[in-house]
Amino acid sequence: MQKGYKGYVSIVLHSHMPFIRHPEIADSLEERWLFEAMSECYIPLIQVYDGLIRDNINFKITMSITPPLMCMLQDKYLNERYIEYLDKSIELTEKELVRTKEDKELNELAKFYNDRFNNLLKTYKEYDCNLMNAFKKFDKLGYLEVITCSATHALLPLISINPEAVKAQLATGVQSYIDTMGHSPKGIWLPECAYTYSLDAILKEVDIKYFIAESKALLYADPKPLYGTAAPIATPNGICAFGRDMDSSYQVWSDFIGYPGDENYREFYRDIGFELPMEYIKPYINPMGIRLDTGIKYYRITGKTENKQYYNRKRAIEKTKEHAAHFARCRQDQISGLSEHMEVPPMITCPYDTELFGHWWFEGPDFIDAFIRESSKDGYCYGFTTPSEYLINNSKVQCCSPNPSSWGENSDYSVWINGSNQWIYRDLHKCEEIMIRLANTYKTPNDLQSRALNQAAKELMLAEASDWPFIIKNNTTVEYAVKRINTHLDRFTKLYENISKNSIDIKFLREIESLDNIFPNINYKIYET
Repeated sequence: MQKGYKGYVSIVLHSHMPFIRHPEIADSLEERWLFEAMSECYIPLIQVYDGLIRDNINFKITMSITPPLMCMLQDKYLNERYIEYLDKSIELTEKELVRTKEDKELNELAKFYNDRFNNLLKTYKEYDCNLMNAFKKFDKLGYLEVITCSATHALLPLISINPEAVKAQLATGVQSYIDTMGHSPKGIWLPECAYTYSLDAILKEVDIKYFIAESKALLYADPKPLYGTAAPIATPNGICAFGRDMDSSYQVWSDFIGYPGDENYREFYRDIGFELPMEYIKPYINPMGIRLDTGIKYYRITGKTENKQYYNRKRAIEKTKEHAAHFARCRQDQISGLSEHMEVPPMITCPYDTELFGHWWFEGPDFIDAFIRESSKDGYCYGFTTPSEYLINNSKVQCCSPNPSSWGENSDYSVWINGSNQWIYRDLHKCEEIMIRLANTYKTPNDLQSRALNQAAKELMLAEASDWPFIIKNNTTVEYAVKRINTHLDRFTKLYENISKNSIDIKFLREIESLDNIFPNINYKIYET
């Protein structure tokens, strides 16, 4: 941490994707979630980081990369599928160059997309078709602090009725991180920033030093923190909590004042996958004829009108620089004001979903790049830091008990447990109790029993993902979410019955080990009481 600054900004990007590996399905729709995030968010951010390093611009960013995402980014099958996806996208952009040649403005955009997809492929190959190679490089160089998450992004307060299940999620998340990164994580992104009192002791047990919290976790903590969210607090067990700063959050997230709504930015909802004739677009969407986003979008937001104007890339990039400069001035004013009343340097924690930057807000990675470059200019009173670096340099932290909360609607857990999805938890809790009993019973299993027990733990964890109740509540791909929960719990139940009867179906076990190949080093004994 450089000296001489009045305070610090900490950008924290939460990178998560549920485990959506489906080798049993030809061209699974859900695989596209991952491929779009790789093309629009992860690779563009890698390109930004590489560009900043190349230009000798010092920066610090924190990124959580959840265990399912880490696993999928390293998966041979998915990486081969992604190459196919990019090759198809490049082929489509080449066709678009021909189709649009009579319209100069449109043809320039077609060329932009052709260059873009070719550059994505180039960067992907530079990192041996494994994006974790890039993130590990940045982590090792000290520009990026990668933190972990619970094993499958389970909303921990909602499974805390079985503390063993919470510990299993956290311990597996930590172990999975170590297996990939080669060192222990210092921090964790609690799924949905959801905190409750019982997590404190378990976080200490798995040796986590800090977590990212919703603003209300700090603002309503007991006793009330002196500095609100402008400095971390320490829980009774000494785990530090960094609270989301709402001013910087609104500037990016808000529907009304957020930068992404600017009329010059790319329109998310207009894609040629939905607009061009079926016979032309069919090879590039789902084989069943289901229209999908191709990532080629020719229009800008324009305003609240159906008559959208063509996207102007140059104007959009100029706008990101304007917004980045505005964001930098706001942080400057904020930190200047706070520092006059604080005995420690203010720390502005800016947590966002990574998928906002590039997917929902196409120019998001360019904004991050422009903000870091702007902030590196002379005259700014703040620097960039990570939570762990801040704690090393500012060890005096107020002890408070954070308020139970989440960053969901109403700052509570109601998005993940309500009339539409509460049925999930009865089944989950029942299977959690069975898994705990199995771990307490089978002290010295044979190899086959051990494999079945480990796979049962995986199936339970995959069913616990917070993604499924979220999807059900938001009424998006509900059928898929319900199927995923029921499939994993059915697999769990069959394994349990096989183990109990000492009659393990080896063919079935081998099949689901191949399908749900997450956490190769899991040990079911983490569920022991």
